[in-house]
Amino acid sequence: MATKNAQLAISFSKAEASTFAILRDDQELQMQAEPLLRWNNPTGGEIYGDVYVWTLEGRPQAIASIYKWFTPYTHGTAEFQSLSELPLQMKRGGSIVWEPGPGVRMKPLEEAPQPAGIPFQRMRQMRSMAEQHEAVMDDREDLDKKWNLRLLPKPIYRYSSTENGIVDGALFAFCKGTTNDPEIVLMMEVQRDGESLKWMYAFGRQDSLRFVVRRNNAIVWDVPRLTPPWSNVYSPKNPYLVLRINE
Repeated sequence: MATKNAQLAISFSKAEASTFAILRDDQELQMQAEPLLRWNNPTGGEIYGDVYVWTLEGRPQAIASIYKWFTPYTHGTAEFQSLSELPLQMKRGGSIVWEPGPGVRMKPLEEAPQPAGIPFQRMRQMRSMAEQHEAVMDDREDLDKKWNLRLLPKPIYRYSSTENGIVDGALFAFCKGTTNDPEIVLMMEVQRDGESLKWMYAFGRQDSLRFVVRRNNAIVWDVPRLTPPWSNVYSPKNPYLVLRINE
């Protein structure tokens, strides 16, 4: 059973998520009503969060981890990452608070099997290929220390989009230690390419630290640390945004 503070955080996250209106090409994205993931991270203090996703025509376009501190801080935070290949605009209370350019660039997943024709077999393929990735994150304080991130065993979201030629897709999360606090999101899709099908993928961050992801020992994603200065993650023009809320 959730503690009193955990319940307060659940209500906080849901209420705050509903205050954001995200658009792409003047089309408003649909916020999925239920969180994809619920987490806490005792390594940082008493903190509880939920992960929400916004979609357009069924395809994820933005993801946010919205959480509430109880110790050693008391404010709330929302971490947004664009999962769109096109610019987005986000409003809160009528004001524009985020205008990122493209957040991801989908790339072919090399040395991948032919996509299966049955959904449960495709999921088996996606999980197997997700497990081929090893993700490492820098420590926030000790620059010589690295964290090996843990892939959650099941995708946190599964989808398809006829309008975008996506037969199947899933979001996987990589987390720190034993927590369910997502640090990286892996987006994997089966896309139509004429008469054939192809695997495509992209990564998105959920933290400001440096990440390196390898697949079969080859680096496939390497992104730099964004902070300091913290202004880098407060900028509304960047695909990854941190908002401090309800202070």
